[in-house]
Amino acid sequence: MGSGASSGCCASADTDDFVIILDRGVEEPPAKLGLDVNPHFDVTSLKVNKVCGGLAERWNGQNPELRIFPGDKVVEVNGVRGDALKLLERCKTDRRLVLRVR
Repeated sequence: MGSGASSGCCASADTDDFVIILDRGVEEPPAKLGLDVNPHFDVTSLKVNKVCGGLAERWNGQNPELRIFPGDKVVEVNGVRGDALKLLERCKTDRRLVLRVR
């Protein structure tokens, strides 16, 4: 699972959660997230199966204390929580993503 560090700019008050920001920018086609997720594992979150390049791999390289790992769960995307399919839709359509990971 993620480090759950309680210090740093993107850590939350809950030590089990941390926040990451991924930005596709304005390029066309948009940059890939690089997360293989399972929206059917849990109806309220997206389970990370694999980090496979893209913005997520770049994030991991630049933020070793707040890395995303297989088995982590994305529990919120841009303020949306509680519905895995809505989380997945935000990941597919929004250019700037603020992800809360547990």
